[in-house]
Parts: sequence; C-alpha cells; structure tokens
Amino acid sequence: MDLSDNNLIYRYWGKAEKASDKEFPDHHLLVYHCLDVAAVGNVILDRQPDLLQKFENLSGLYSNSFLRWSTFLLAIHDIGKFADGFQNLRPDLFQQLQKRCTQMPYNERHDTLGHRFCLECLTPVFVKKGIQDHENNGIEKDLQDLLEPWFSAVTGHHGRPPKPDILPQPIQTQFPDQVCKDTLTYVQDIFAMFLPNGLPFQPDAYDHFYETFNRISWLMAGLAVAADWIGSNKRWFPYNMKAMPLAEYWEDIAMPQAVKAVAECGLTAQAIAPSAGMNILFPDITMPTPLQRLVEEIEINKGPQLFIIEEVTGGGKTEAALTLAHRLMAKGVADGLFMALPTMATANAMHTRIQAVYRKLFSDNSGPSLILAHSASQMTLDLERKNLADKGYGHGHSSASQDCNAWLADSRKKALLAHVGVGTIDQALLAILAVRHQSLRLLGLARKLLLVDEVHACDAYVHRLLCTLLQFHAAHGNSAILLSATLPQAMRAELIRAFSEGAGTRTLGIKNNAYPLLTHFSTEDIRELPVEARTSISGPVDIQPLHSANEVHQRLREALEAGGCACWVRNTVLDALEAYREWVGILGDDKVMLFHARFALSDRLKIERDVIRYFGPNSKEEDRRGRLLIATQVVEQSLDLDFDFMVSDLAPIDLLIQRAGRLHRHARGQRNSAILGVYMPEPMEDAGKEWFKAMFPKAAWVYKHHGQLWLTATWLCERKEFSMPDDAREMIERVYGDESQKAIPKDLILAEDQTMGQDMADRSLASLNSLKLDDGYRCTMTNWQDDAFAPTRLGEPTVTVRLARLNGKQLVPWFSKNTGHDWELSQLSIRKSQIASEDSNYLQELVAAARAVMPDEGRYCVVIPMKEGGDTWRGQALNSQDQTVDVIYNSLMGLEVSKGGNT
Repeated sequence: MDLSDNNLIYRYWGKAEKASDKEFPDHHLLVYHCLDVAAVGNVILDRQPDLLQKFENLSGLYSNSFLRWSTFLLAIHDIGKFADGFQNLRPDLFQQLQKRCTQMPYNERHDTLGHRFCLECLTPVFVKKGIQDHENNGIEKDLQDLLEPWFSAVTGHHGRPPKPDILPQPIQTQFPDQVCKDTLTYVQDIFAMFLPNGLPFQPDAYDHFYETFNRISWLMAGLAVAADWIGSNKRWFPYNMKAMPLAEYWEDIAMPQAVKAVAECGLTAQAIAPSAGMNILFPDITMPTPLQRLVEEIEINKGPQLFIIEEVTGGGKTEAALTLAHRLMAKGVADGLFMALPTMATANAMHTRIQAVYRKLFSDNSGPSLILAHSASQMTLDLERKNLADKGYGHGHSSASQDCNAWLADSRKKALLAHVGVGTIDQALLAILAVRHQSLRLLGLARKLLLVDEVHACDAYVHRLLCTLLQFHAAHGNSAILLSATLPQAMRAELIRAFSEGAGTRTLGIKNNAYPLLTHFSTEDIRELPVEARTSISGPVDIQPLHSANEVHQRLREALEAGGCACWVRNTVLDALEAYREWVGILGDDKVMLFHARFALSDRLKIERDVIRYFGPNSKEEDRRGRLLIATQVVEQSLDLDFDFMVSDLAPIDLLIQRAGRLHRHARGQRNSAILGVYMPEPMEDAGKEWFKAMFPKAAWVYKHHGQLWLTATWLCERKEFSMPDDAREMIERVYGDESQKAIPKDLILAEDQTMGQDMADRSLASLNSLKLDDGYRCTMTNWQDDAFAPTRLGEPTVTVRLARLNGKQLVPWFSKNTGHDWELSQLSIRKSQIASEDSNYLQELVAAARAVMPDEGRYCVVIPMKEGGDTWRGQALNSQDQTVDVIYNSLMGLEVSKGGNT
C-alpha cells in the first residue's frame, strides 16, 4: 500500500517487542491496536444483548447509536500514543517509521495526553462535523462538557482516570503539526467508518444528557479496561506491520479475532434456565421453609429492586436467596450473580456450596463461569478447573469453561466478570473506591444480582461503603439481595434509602417490626412481608451466665463428660491460645482443637475441613463425643456447625445470636435443651468504666461499645433464655435502639459516647473515601491507588506474612507440595504492630533468593525464614517500632509473636 500523505497514519507503533538486534523489530501498528480494542468492545456488547440494552437505557442512545458511538470511542482509546514522547520510547522504531529523530521525553503519560488531545483538538472537529446547523453560542463548551466523561472513560483504560499536570505543556509540544494532522486523519477515517450519520446526540440536549453521561462513564471505563486487556493479548491479536485500508483490517482481522477472543474469555451471554422452583435447584429439600416458600411466590418486577431477608441462622436463607435470584434472572432482571461474604473462610464455604447449584441457573447447553474472588483465591482456581473436569462437566462444557475461567481467574480484578462469582465483600466494595480498575468491577456487577450475606457483620465504615455500593448498583439499573440473621431497624432503613437514591425514587419509611421479615423495595413501592416462624428451629436457648473461669471449666467439663461435644468461642486469638493450652493439659491434644485466623492458609484450610468433619452436619457421634473446639469469631459466620454445648465470651448481642445458631443446628435424636454459657462480668447498675476491660483486657480493644455490651449482659441475665425468631427484634432493639442507650451506667456512658463518635468519624471517612456517582469517571483530588492498599475496612493495618522453612541453604514454602501456589498457601495476615517488616540481619540473602522464585516476586508481603526447633519453628522479624520479635509457629497452634530476638 502506498504511504502517501493521506496514509501517514501507518507510521506509528502501538505495541512492540523488546529492543533487540533485529534490523526492523516486530511491532503492531498503533491504528491496528486501536481497532483491535474497538472490535473487542463491539463484540462484548454484541454478544451480550442485555448488557448492550443496559448501556442504551442508561445513556439514552438507542437504535444502534450506542454501539457505534462506543466503538468509535474505543478506537481512540490510545490516541495519546501518537505523541512524540511515547513514540520515542523506542527511538529505533521512531527513526525507521517516521524517518526522523526527536529528543522529546515521555514526561506525560499517553492516557493523559490522549485525554487532553481529545478535549482540545477533537471537540472543534466534532463541532464542524456534527452541529453545523446550530449557532455556535457556547455550543462548543457544552459539547466539550458532554464529551469529557466519555473521553475520560476510554483514555483512562489503565484503571484510573487520566490525571493532567497542574502546569501542562502545550499540546503542540507532543503533537507537532504533522503528528496532529496524522492523528486527526485517523480520527476522521474511523468517524466515517463508525459514525457515518454524525454524533448520536446534540449539545442542545445538555440538560438531558449531562448527568446521564457522567453516570454511565463508570461502566464505559470498565468496558475500555476489559477491551484493552483482551485487545492487547498477542494470543488473539498478533503483531501486524503491513499497511492496509482500515476498513479491510477491521473486517478481515480485527472483528474475526475479537469474536474468537471474547468467546474464549467467557464474556458472552449464557442462556438462563426457566425458573422451576426450589425442587430443581435443591432436590434434597423436600420440605421448604416458610421463607423458601415465600420467595417462590412473591411478585417481582422488571426494574431495579432490593430484597432484605432477615431470618434466623438455619432458616434456609442461602437456598431462599438463590431461588429468588434464579427467578429474577429468568425474568430478565439479571444474567448472573455475585455473592459477597464477610470473610475468606465464609467465601470458601459458600463457593463449595454453590458449585453444585450454579449450572442449574443456566440452560443445559450453556457454559457459565464460576470464580472465587478474594485476596487468597488464586490457588483455588486451578483446583476448581480440575474439579470441573473430574465432576463430568466436560465434552462441550469443560474446555470452554476452563478457558474462560483461566482468563477470568488470573486476576481478582477480572473475577467479577464471571457469570457467577463468590468472594469477600471487599471485592465488591472496591468498585466504589478510588482504586485502580474499580471500573472493571463495576462493569462486572452490571447485569448481576448483588447478593450480600451476613450484612449485620458490617461495622460503621463497611456499612457506609455498602450503602454507596447499593446506590451505584441501583443507579446502573441492577438489583440486590441482602441477607442477615439480625438487623437493627435503623440499619435496614439506611440500606433501603441508599438503594432508592440510586434508583431515583423517593423511599417510604419502614414500619413493620416483625421477625423474620422479607423487605422488598422497588421503584413502584416497598413491601414488608412477615415470614412464618419455622417451628423446627424456634426452640428456646437457655442462657447460663458464667462469671468466672472456674465456672466455664466446670460447665465445659460436665458437657464433655456427658458424651457431648462443645465449643468455647473466645474474642481474641491470644485468649483462644491460652484456653487451648489449658484444655490440652486436661484432655490431651487428641480431643481439643484450635481454630482461629492466624494459621498459614494451608493449615487453616485443613483445620476448617477437620472442624466440619467433627462438628458439621454429617459428623458421627463417635467423632463428636467428648471433643472440644476452642475458636474465635471464625466459627460464627456461614460455617454449618452443630455443637451440643457452647460457651461464648461476652460479645455484641447479634453475634451471640449467630454463635447460638451453631447449637443443636441439626436433628440428632433425643437432646436436652440448647444451652449457651456466656462468660461475662456481672452487669451491676453501678458498673465502672473498667467493667468489661477488667475481665477481657484484650477483647476490650475488639469490641469497644462497652455500654452496649452491658445492655447485652443485662438482658441475658434478666431473661435467662431466648427463642428465635420470637425474641430477635426485642434483643436487637434493646441493645441498639436509641431509647435503650439511656439505661447505660453513667461511668460507661462516656466511653460509649466516645465510641459512638468514632463510629460517626468512620462513616464520614467512608463517605470521603467513596466515589461520587454523579462526578463521573474523571480525576478528582483523590489519589487512586492499587487495590492491595485499598481501605475496604478500617482497624489496625495488617501485613501479609509468608512463612519459609530453612531447608539446608535455601528457603522453601511452609507448604511445599509443588502446587504452583505453595507460597500463597504458606501465608497469613497479622497486625502490622506485631510484624511490620523483615529483619535485615536475619538470612536476607536467602530471603532475596526466595523472592526471586515467587510468582509475584513477594510483593507486598513479609517473608520470615523459620528454623526448626522441636515441635515448633522459629524465626524473627521487626515490629512497627523496629524492635526485633520472635516468631513462633506450628500447625496446631498457629503463629505467635513475642519480643526477643534470640532465635
């Protein structure tokens, strides 16, 4: 093809191999890369008609206008790479392609340059092309305002909006006359290809489109990120240096390869199976609960809607939610779902449960993807793909599923694009924080049901973030299901209000105080539907206040000697370790187990399996008999456990309800009454400010609402028993209701007021950290950061520790089985105050060598070499005060830290 003046657009490279001795290095022409990405975006929308319709509805651009408009925008996503500074990153290619040299440095990123070029140079072109019939009285400025969120969305395809310099250099510095001419030639060519009828909107509709375009820019940015990631992959788009007409490249190369790439990445719509009720999803449930029957019958709408299900532990909330989700999907409200859990352990457990169900949500000939998304999920995914094949999902399903899972699973950032996702709530909350690639997460949640479990577990900060997420989710036309065993009325009202604001609807106040309760909010109305109590789980729980450690030991011993199994839930790891040591001395380590969060992941997963084996629904009497579990809060959420007797340290009343839900959870022949012993100080009316701290000095920093703990203890001691669901609402409002706070002893009031003030500050910080829906995807004063440091939760900072065994003259992972994820399975989290960094005087040469072979090079983690010392392994590190600390670990007790340095 003759490179005449009109075809100088082929003189610019977009992708290139590393510098080599080749006379003419392999590279991919910039105009082709831009078309590759545009083709991918086009195919993603074309292969997901409901997603395309969502974009059309949100933008107000119909009749194929949005598809053409978005394709054009994606084709200019890398327009900043025309700049001399970027092209000169490869002086060899610059000279060979343009036959000239430059000293222009790459001192302004190409995404920022592209954004500036669009605003300063393209807007005047659009004025000439699209609005000749209008008088130019401020029209250009209005048009620029309308175009800016679109330009920001596509040029910000590296995961954050372009951030212009405070004192930018003139655009002509990077785009001299000929470069500017070439760039505009390319833009005019693709404008003619994709927008033959001109712009799909007019600036005189400014008031109509301004808010709309800002809101949709969040999703457009996510589409640009996904399209760029796929369009930059040489597997599907090999380098092409041969000049040919753009239309020919588009039709013969870009589009066919995009069709293949999008299919292999799993970003195509999967047909939803008709809703056939619970008996299809859960054939083993022969007697649905009242809640499960209600969700099969409730009337559902087409628009965005919010369901809040409040039901006791064991009431079948998960099965009810999935049944409701299937009905909504079958009605066209959504085409997938993401299940958000409070912890990695609960996410792992839910992932296991949903593996047997998720394919039933889709038609038989479909191949939906299922991904686990949390900070330590990567190693699970290889096993997941193997399980798909082992369980007979091959021959038409496994290959496609495994291919798309492989692409979706290689980054947590892409995991929400799967048809069905299970993960921690953090992965969803990152969608509304100023972190890189948050827009990709928002795109993943588009057309999905957001299903959040254990909503009551959210503290003030996370609750505020969840409200913002619900606002975004509703504004983008999506629906949500929230599950909770117990929920204060004020919290329920705030969640509904946030969703209604996003949906653009005025919310009516909630009135019903019943429990269990299903609340259904839609743009049409709000319904509060009481749920009939499930008699099989509504028996009373006797409360035994235990005011001394001796009383705790006596009651546990009695339960174990009677042939039962028991659990003591402690509020801190250190308290759990102390209790474990005591009881091992009494019963021996064959009858006592310890379960907390400070184990290497491999050991924690094994302990989790053992806990379910000995105390789960299928546990055998001979295994349960006389066995004691010492645990922390890890047992109170989403694990299906069943104890004969339990002691709990005093904790917030909603958590005690959760813990009590692990008592007599399953039918096991003749059983006495369920008994919950609560280890607590006596709730005296003149309780002093040290009332809780004197008995629980460590837990006092975990649960800081000591006044509310006093109210909890008072109610339990007065009532001596409770029944679920009958007493649930009274228990919650007695502790969290506004009137109840007046009963707190005066010496505890001051501390309670201080804690309330901190909660208000946390909520304010959450609002400050959250993105603002109407701002659109554009750079603000917020500093966008990597998601590894994103503040999805408050509290003391934590670090990831990787344990390395000293094996001769090298370090190997604590878990060393050649799984490909051994280092991840050898890690755990701990407070940064205890372990902050490696000790530079302790085996650092070996640490450096170990990092070199880690798949992630050991970024963002502390590697601790461990030497064998009898039953334990020992190492050392530095705490946050740069003091040397001893690190002690074994697989039965987990990790302990003490000041020292004599290892």
